[in-house]
Amino acid sequence: MSLKKGIFLASLALPMSTIAADIALQANQIGYPAQAVKQAMICNSSVSEYSIVDAKSGTVVYKDSLPKAKSWRASGDNVTWADFTKFSIPGEYKLKIGTKESEPFKVQKDGHVYDELLTQTMKGFYFWRCSTPIESKFAKFKGVDYSRKAGHPDDKVTVYTNVKGTKVQRNAQGGWYDAGDYGKYTVNAAITLHTLLTAYQLNSKYFDNLDLNIPESGNHTADILDECMYELKWMLTMQDEADGSVYNKVTTLQFPDMIMPADDRKERFLIGKTADCAYDFAATMALASRVYKGNTDYPDFSDKALAAAKKAYEWAASQRHYVMFQNPSDCNTGSYASSEMKDEQFWAASELLISTGDAKYASILKFSQYFTVPFWGDVSTLGLISLMHNENALQEKVDIKLVEKKFKELADDLLSIYNESVGRVPMREYFWGSNGQVANSGMVLAMACKRLNSEKYLSAAQYCLDYILGANATGYCFVTGFGTKTPLNIHDRRSVADGISTPIPGYLVGGPSLDQTSDCGNSSYPTVKYPAKAYLDMSCSYSTNEIALNWNAPLVSLISQIVNAYK
Repeated sequence: MSLKKGIFLASLALPMSTIAADIALQANQIGYPAQAVKQAMICNSSVSEYSIVDAKSGTVVYKDSLPKAKSWRASGDNVTWADFTKFSIPGEYKLKIGTKESEPFKVQKDGHVYDELLTQTMKGFYFWRCSTPIESKFAKFKGVDYSRKAGHPDDKVTVYTNVKGTKVQRNAQGGWYDAGDYGKYTVNAAITLHTLLTAYQLNSKYFDNLDLNIPESGNHTADILDECMYELKWMLTMQDEADGSVYNKVTTLQFPDMIMPADDRKERFLIGKTADCAYDFAATMALASRVYKGNTDYPDFSDKALAAAKKAYEWAASQRHYVMFQNPSDCNTGSYASSEMKDEQFWAASELLISTGDAKYASILKFSQYFTVPFWGDVSTLGLISLMHNENALQEKVDIKLVEKKFKELADDLLSIYNESVGRVPMREYFWGSNGQVANSGMVLAMACKRLNSEKYLSAAQYCLDYILGANATGYCFVTGFGTKTPLNIHDRRSVADGISTPIPGYLVGGPSLDQTSDCGNSSYPTVKYPAKAYLDMSCSYSTNEIALNWNAPLVSLISQIVNAYK
């Protein structure tokens, strides 16, 4: 994934236009907690009333009026909203206008309507495991077996060098594949692990009882933490013990063909060392040292992780001139290159301050910058989130009121964009990975609801989930294996090559974007004009239909917080 210049059209409303388009009723295809704000997008309807009907019998169970539609420039549609918050009778339903119906959805008494979705979204990380077979007894979903052979043992990975005649190899076994390819990237692993570990900390009781059916299930550790440990153990192998520096990635020199992991036997390399990567590593290990402290299944990990974090931080801090990561001239796999490292240092210092109490880390923390929705290219808000949830560990070394103020500013900005947008999407751009942005925005809004004790953020957080699950301009539920209109042809080598007609379930695809419509050819896309509809369910569409660790993780966090809010 790479962040590119987006389209600033998400929140623009235009006068009502005469757009020749079909009526569309777009609802959350999984469903709604009975006590939640329940919204569905209605596109291009000229009538002023809608009905809710029983999905099986067609019996009308609820009617209400529709507000006047507005033109949404991002989609080219005239959009209004069906708000059926008052309807709370459990069951399975459809929205209906005339003869047009939405996809079916459920209303359920609490947030557990999302239990299967959350389980499979987290289970997706198991399917991403490298260097190990995916066993049949752990790999079935709705009667389909997604097991596969092990690929990429990575026990002898070559350290990339331009010096001829030298060859050094290191063990870099395990970990997760990053996306739809077979690379493993420290930078993207870092934000993913923070998101998942923080999700556990915020909802530990829920996750302690969540059975993912993975090889480690049944030990004394929550399955989500077992799954994260598989990535953390690999991440430790990325550190050079000699000086504390950290390698950026493990990949082949070129992206592999659409083949299974076991069939990709080209030489793999450890490539690059940069300060931003080392800070990301330090932050992740410092956080993990707290989460696993006292864990009897992994008794030595906490101390090892904290020592590794300190060493990586010191190495990064010793780099007097920042050098941005660049691929070698003969390599074209992903880069996750950051133009500067202030945000990574802020995050690392925050985590190490919490873990050690050492005031030297507090002196690094400045709060004058604008904190953004977190993504791999700006991780400062991850530090803010950790500081906010660890007030007791700060011992007044950081002004917690200032931390909360900065977090509230971000949440209020998202809420404002949501309220102003015709499409109710809390973002102004449809860039590469827009669904990940929606999930991260929802995660922040859900945290704001709980931390700031204000329900006003919850409806916006709920809509972020609604959007991902079908209440969007495309009408797709963007999670594989879920909903009735769902991606079938994702850009994922395993799902293309395994011979199974349905993709591996539980993956959030990147979503609408006009960044790279040439990947399948502009003529293949439904539009090259309206970014909210620029999504293509074809495996060639790496710009809209790929999957990635850092998109699934905030969806796990968002769902778990919604479930907890309505328990």
